[in-house]
Amino acid sequence: MRSHFKILFYIKKQEPLRNGDLPIMCRITINRSSCCFSTHLSVRRGCWDLTQKRVAGRGKEAQRINKHLDEIYYLLYDAYMTVLHSTSTPTPQRVREVYRNDFANQMGVVAYFERHNRAFEKLVGVSRSKSTLYKYKYVCQHLRNYIYKRYMKHDLPMNSVNRDFIGEFHGWLIKDRECCANSAWLYMIALKHIFACAVNDGLILSSPFAGYKLHQQVVRKNFLDREELRCIMAYKPTSPMQGSVLDAFVFSCFTGLSFVDIKKLRMCDVHVAGQRRWIAVFRAKTGCAVDVPLLRIPYYIIMKYSRGDDKSIFSIPSNCWCNQIIRRVATSLGINRAITFHSARHTFATTMTLNNGVPMEIVSHMLGHADIKTTQIYARVQNSSVITQMQRVSKTMDTYFETQLSNMASTRPTATTA
Repeated sequence: MRSHFKILFYIKKQEPLRNGDLPIMCRITINRSSCCFSTHLSVRRGCWDLTQKRVAGRGKEAQRINKHLDEIYYLLYDAYMTVLHSTSTPTPQRVREVYRNDFANQMGVVAYFERHNRAFEKLVGVSRSKSTLYKYKYVCQHLRNYIYKRYMKHDLPMNSVNRDFIGEFHGWLIKDRECCANSAWLYMIALKHIFACAVNDGLILSSPFAGYKLHQQVVRKNFLDREELRCIMAYKPTSPMQGSVLDAFVFSCFTGLSFVDIKKLRMCDVHVAGQRRWIAVFRAKTGCAVDVPLLRIPYYIIMKYSRGDDKSIFSIPSNCWCNQIIRRVATSLGINRAITFHSARHTFATTMTLNNGVPMEIVSHMLGHADIKTTQIYARVQNSSVITQMQRVSKTMDTYFETQLSNMASTRPTATTA
């Protein structure tokens, strides 16, 4: 008995993506049984041709998506014929399983990575950041270069990537590309995410990262002590841009806000509660709420640049350019450590708060950390603070154990002369 086989593409109007696009789904039907799966493609609302079951128009994006849908159609038909010749009762689920295996054999790891990046790019500004997109593109380029130099190919099938490949690529990043341990770790985490997506999509049964340990190297975070911060605050800028960058840097030292959060800070983010002004924002990186008291120095800084409630307070260049300006100023002041804009957050965590007795839990909240362990990495207690606190403890203990101290002093051995 011949089976009735049908492939249908459709869109989910009631479940749009975060950027407003509609996901394209595929339904396989054999007789009266069916199953559905996502094509991991999407289309703008109003651009789907209900009659042709394809994207309307002749633009490059429409041609790209329709070509991909055609490829899925032919692979599904081949999978159906494979199942039909291997069993007398083909099922949609079995066809989908064979299709995904064939697709994984045909889909290269670089091609899949690029497809992930295209989907990710659509969410930039909605729920994803541009800097993270750049990271994925950079790792994808590294992967493409490695495959070509190692195998003389432009891509490798997804199913052919194993744990040995992962280890060799990791080593190539460190030895050949001269990436530091933490940069290589960051790139490998991104690649690990790609294979996790492939597992979720059913392209591969397990990730080649299974059992492969990735470790971040703990490094000492550079920060400014009080005297160094005072020197930067007293520095006379040579240009308006340098002045605005230094003011934003000092503002971060007193509030702990990151570069991206300072870039988008507005006066409407400053609130008054009781007799104290507060900065209340959500961190761009983690989405955690941040509430920081606005002390006098940072308040004077934002009042200097305030341009209205709905406009960004600070108009500063890119993070890379700001780092160059800060590094030049720090070097001219005799600060020979690698000081960047992000060092301001370390300064806030260490010099401004923890070294002044602010509890770790409160510092973690003001920094907007999702995990207090992150705050512990930021924090580094200065020796001067250790001495001050231990002197206070010593006075208390000396008073409490005064009798014992007297007895120990009276029985102290005297120095003998030769």
